[in-house]
Amino acid sequence: MASNLQIYFIQITGIISLFFLHSCKPAINDNDSDSIEPEKSTKESPADTMGIVKPTLGNSGNKNYSALTTSKESAEKIKTFLHQKYLKDFDVLKPADRKFSFFQTDFNNDGKDDYFIHLYGSYFCNAEGCTYLLLDNDLNEIAVFNNLYSPIYRSDKTTNGWNDIILFSPDILKDEHQYINIVYKNGKYSYNSKEAEKLYATPSQNCIVMWDNEVSAKEFSF
Repeated sequence: MASNLQIYFIQITGIISLFFLHSCKPAINDNDSDSIEPEKSTKESPADTMGIVKPTLGNSGNKNYSALTTSKESAEKIKTFLHQKYLKDFDVLKPADRKFSFFQTDFNNDGKDDYFIHLYGSYFCNAEGCTYLLLDNDLNEIAVFNNLYSPIYRSDKTTNGWNDIILFSPDILKDEHQYINIVYKNGKYSYNSKEAEKLYATPSQNCIVMWDNEVSAKEFSF
C-alpha cells in the first residue's frame, strides 16, 4: 500500500513539474528567433545645464556625418593651426581636450570654404558652453566665440559681405527670444549678446545648421 502511494505521489509530482516547466518557458516568436532585438541603451543624451541637448560627436561607427565635416585635407590644415595656437598649452591639455570637429562652408561669398571649429574637453568647455573658432580659407582667425551652445546657424542673410551667424541667446532662461543674430563689422564678427539682434522666430530652413542632433560632425585630434 505504501509503495502504491509513493508511486502515486511521484506521478503527481512529475505532472506538476512538467506544468511549471512549460508555463515558465518564455514564448518565442518564430519570426524573431533569428533576429533578437538588442537591449536598447538607457544612456541619456548629453545635455547642458539649460536643458538644451548638445549634438552627438561623430565616431568611427557613425556613418551619418555631414559632408561638410569630413575632409581630411581641411582637418590637417586645422590641426596645424591648432598646434600653433595652443602650443604653449600642450602641457596641460589632456587627450580629451585635443579634439575638434569643424564645418566648412563659405561665409564671405568668395567661392572658398571657411572653417567653423568646435573645440572639446574640459579645457575648452564648461557649464556655460564651449569654445568655437571661425577661420577663413587662409586660416586667418575671424572670430573666437567662448561659452557657446550649439546648434549654430550660418544665416542666409549677409552683412558687409559675410553671412550672419545665428546663436542661442546666452540669456535664454530669462529671455523669451531663443536666438540672437551676430553680424560681421569692422573686420570681425561682433559678439555682444546685449547689442545683438534678437530673433522672433526660429532660423530659416535656408540656413546651414552646424552641430545639430540630426547629423554628426566627424571628430579629429590635434
